[in-house]
Formats: sequence, structure tokens, C-alpha cells
Amino acid sequence: MIKSISFATIAFALLFSQPLAASDVNSGGKAYRTYCAKCHGPGGNSVMAGAPDLNRPGSLSQSDQGLLVRIQSGKNACPGFRGILSEQKIFDVIAFIRTLSF
Repeated sequence: MIKSISFATIAFALLFSQPLAASDVNSGGKAYRTYCAKCHGPGGNSVMAGAPDLNRPGSLSQSDQGLLVRIQSGKNACPGFRGILSEQKIFDVIAFIRTLSF
């Protein structure tokens, strides 16, 4: 009984920790170049003081959901993108920026 509850809990957590639709890296790259590259640089190397360097190891250690909230809310000079980009588009951007750190 305990094993089945644990498995169900883990399965539920995994289901809701990922975006429901698959992310589109190409679409995310286009949105990144439009909205993010001015400060974070085309390759993820920060070009604006205070903007995180996205290709530094550990800079993207948050979950996709955590990054979604951060991008929606903004921080310091970075504007929030809630209402500007859909959740799915932000997940696309997250998929793209995760390719920058390799």
C-alpha cells in the first residue's frame, strides 16, 4: 500500500512539473532573440550589467516551472512577461535557453 501511494505521488508530481505541451526550441529561439537577447546576449552571454549569464553552469538550475514564474514576474531591470508571452511560449524560450549552456 505504501509503495503504491509513493508511486502515485511521484507520478503526479512528475506529470505537473513539466509543461503539458511539448516545447518548441525553434519558436523559443525566435522569441528569445526578440525579447531577451538585447540583455542576455544572442548566445546567452550577458551584455547588460546585472543580467544573468545564461550559459554559465548552474544558472539554469531551477525547474522549468520555477523559471516560468521568474520570467513571468521579472526581476530588477528585466521586465515581467506575464501577459506578453503565453505560458507555452515561455516554456519554448526555456527549452531554447537550456540549449545555450552546453
